[in-house]
Amino acid sequence: MQPQLFSEPLVSRVRNAVRTAPARVREHWVFGEDRRVGVVCVAVTAVLILWYTLHFGHLTSEVHRGYGDSAFDIGLYDQGLWLLSRFHAPFITLMGRNLFGDHTQFSLLFLVPLYWLRPDATTLLYVQAFALALGAVPVYLLAMRLLRRPVLAVVLAASYLLFPALAASNLENFHPDCLLVPILGFAIYAAIADKRRMFIVFAVLALLCKEDAVFVVLPLAVWFALRRDRRIGAIIGATAIGWALFATNVIMRSLIGVPTLNTWRVPFGGPSGVIKETLRKPADVVKYLIKADHPNGRPFYLWQMVAPTGLVFLVAPEVAATAFLVVALNILSTFGYQHQIAYHYSMAAIPGLMLGTVFAIGSLKKERARTIAAWIVALSALWTSFLWAPFPWSVHNTVPHLSPSNSAVLAVKRVQDKLPPHAVVSVYYGYASHVDHRRRVYMWPTPFAAANWKTFKQEGQLLPEARDVEYLFLPTNLEDHAGVFARVKSQFHEVARAQNNQGQGAVLYKRNEGG
Repeated sequence: MQPQLFSEPLVSRVRNAVRTAPARVREHWVFGEDRRVGVVCVAVTAVLILWYTLHFGHLTSEVHRGYGDSAFDIGLYDQGLWLLSRFHAPFITLMGRNLFGDHTQFSLLFLVPLYWLRPDATTLLYVQAFALALGAVPVYLLAMRLLRRPVLAVVLAASYLLFPALAASNLENFHPDCLLVPILGFAIYAAIADKRRMFIVFAVLALLCKEDAVFVVLPLAVWFALRRDRRIGAIIGATAIGWALFATNVIMRSLIGVPTLNTWRVPFGGPSGVIKETLRKPADVVKYLIKADHPNGRPFYLWQMVAPTGLVFLVAPEVAATAFLVVALNILSTFGYQHQIAYHYSMAAIPGLMLGTVFAIGSLKKERARTIAAWIVALSALWTSFLWAPFPWSVHNTVPHLSPSNSAVLAVKRVQDKLPPHAVVSVYYGYASHVDHRRRVYMWPTPFAAANWKTFKQEGQLLPEARDVEYLFLPTNLEDHAGVFARVKSQFHEVARAQNNQGQGAVLYKRNEGG
């Protein structure tokens, strides 16, 4: 007999909403009782998804075309996918690591065919926008299963799309974590709807997205074991742990020499240090968790993550709780980016929070209460999107970037066109994602002074690869490691220069003959 950690009436209400709807409703449950209304609501949701995809796909592509992104991280994945699509080993020379040694993001393999058709960094940006928008689908489906009201399903799907952390992280270059969002959403939907095969498939797909997907799959597996099927939940949970250990200690260690490069992000000297500090000096741990951390503190980050739900998930928090481990780890981290919604580290928590909110609404007995709760979520999402998201109606509605037609951008593009397609080049980080479709490209000042290279043990050192660099592609007003350039400039001569009236532009240098 399975343990009953939550009230049986709550379980029964949600299970009955999923399984015992009238046959007439079940037959067309996606549309609801009035098929015409349902079709309209499905169409509205599709339009919202399309708008989100086109809006953020276009916006991030404009930022890219204006040289507004960088080698880390879009350049890494652009070079990696180009290499894979040309059947080369995905050794990313921009960082000196194998693509799958940096993270076991095997979900990227599904994107390789896109690089046979359109090998360009903007392809990744549109994929990211679409993947994040697609997370609205499981929200809509779960709302229809539990509430059976198409209008409320649209409202909740739109609330998901308004989530500030979703839109804000969409602007941060490209990260394969975006693929985890819809996959995890469908896994949560399948778990709640008790679709066991679907749950298994999407849980496995989620694990292929990244080695640390265990932090969202494991809590979901525990929930499934307690609420649906103990055996399947236990198998998925054990698989998640086993895969994470294999991915880090076998795959990543074999490719880069260490299981992970991120142990420095755990405070107090590591996990054991956190436990010791919590037991010995709990006040110091509390001070650490609430202290200011530019540009915002950890408590404010927590508020930004839960406020868009209107805290409605607290009605029945068990599903939303599957996201709390990710949020807690982000808060605990010494790496400031992890507790800012503008970065991709928050993506994995969003499906659990939003679908957990829908689950909580579905647990309410009265239809009037469900309606009120759904609109509370909608108003909260709209208000927080106004405050913190980069939408046209938001406070921060302008994303700083140069237009592709800007004179400085055009100058850089003219110089870029002079760079031979297969030459070995060390390139300014802001230009890297435009010239990384080659076997060997380095992010300046690497390899003349290693920066963010391999396992960071050679930082600042002259690397053997320096002798093979044929070109330098740098801005005219170089401030980034100008001292390194002063040391190596005698080995190169200028072959192309373009700049606007303000002196903004780029220079291409070629290695001297015999240099």
